Amino acid sequence: MTTTERPIVIAGRPLSLDQVLTILRAYSKRTLRKYDLPGAGDPTILTAEEVRRTRAVSSRINEAELEWFIDRGTEAPWLAAVLDLADGDPDVTAGVYDAMTDLFDHFLTAAPRGVNRAKISKVLHVKQPALYPIIDSHLEKTYRDVGRAAALRHPQRGFKSMNWAAIRADLIENRNSGALTAVRDAVQQSTDLSDFNQVTDLRLLDILTW
Repeated sequence: MTTTERPIVIAGRPLSLDQVLTILRAYSKRTLRKYDLPGAGDPTILTAEEVRRTRAVSSRINEAELEWFIDRGTEAPWLAAVLDLADGDPDVTAGVYDAMTDLFDHFLTAAPRGVNRAKISKVLHVKQPALYPIIDSHLEKTYRDVGRAAALRHPQRGFKSMNWAAIRADLIENRNSGALTAVRDAVQQSTDLSDFNQVTDLRLLDILTW
């Protein structure tokens, strides 16, 4: 890493540009093409095919669970606008953070046995790929300490851990430092990484968490 190069930071861990590109080259292009590249579709309608796409990121959603997601989605408080996690400030009342919480909780509070936070986040990421992080056991472990620290910064929320807020902080930091811009420039110049041009900054950080 040169003295002028800003590293990508993931939960306090710095990654040089060379490390980032190595991770991206190792990531499954099949997963990108099945899960990410078809796009978000109508932000107010959840389709069966969109739920099936999550199986490419190991959601393990079965057909009965798929039917539940579709049924539950018919009355969900979908977010009509395409939103970005950076705008989800936990300190703002009745803003983006509350809206994304309401949508997530619409599924979580009624979830049948077997439908957990990871499955819900993988479905909602399809609909809002710049807003909802994919929260699975690996990410929870990675963000355990910084998630708890984020909760202490936002005590009014009453949570012991706030992974969304911690990931949001990383997203903003990596944009402001120019690190994400450097990654985007490198991807743009690399023909073998062209698929990554179509994913959000949030999804790039998710991939780099691995």
